[in-house]
Amino acid sequence: MAEKTTDELMNEIRQTNEIETFLKKNSAEFHEKPLHKYLNDIIDSSGESKADIIARSSLNRIYAYQILSGKRLPSRDKLLAFAFGLKLGLDDTDRLLKYAGYSPLYARNKRDAIIISAIDKKGSIFTVNEMLYDNRFKILTT
Repeated sequence: MAEKTTDELMNEIRQTNEIETFLKKNSAEFHEKPLHKYLNDIIDSSGESKADIIARSSLNRIYAYQILSGKRLPSRDKLLAFAFGLKLGLDDTDRLLKYAGYSPLYARNKRDAIIISAIDKKGSIFTVNEMLYDNRFKILTT
């Protein structure tokens, strides 16, 4: 069975009079997997080692492994750093952010626009941090 789009789910929610029926009918459509397992699935499907991805993300190694084990929940910026380490495109980065409950990147936000530009140009975490710093914004990793 194909996954429903978010718009399809939204339309169904708006049309239902019984939310419990909607929830039961669409139980397979909800993200039930914890974020750390979702992240590990992305890493596993990349075919790259966790160590290489973490190095590219410029995250503290211990902190990154705590995220991947479920001991820590990353902030939006740390999740974006993981996205750079994974070399995710814009759609996959936004999907990861939404999965974690964060807002997707927004082109009308100057800081997000810089991050979007770096993703589109396949820049590294160092590139985006330099761009953010040069424009007087908080960098993704410290």
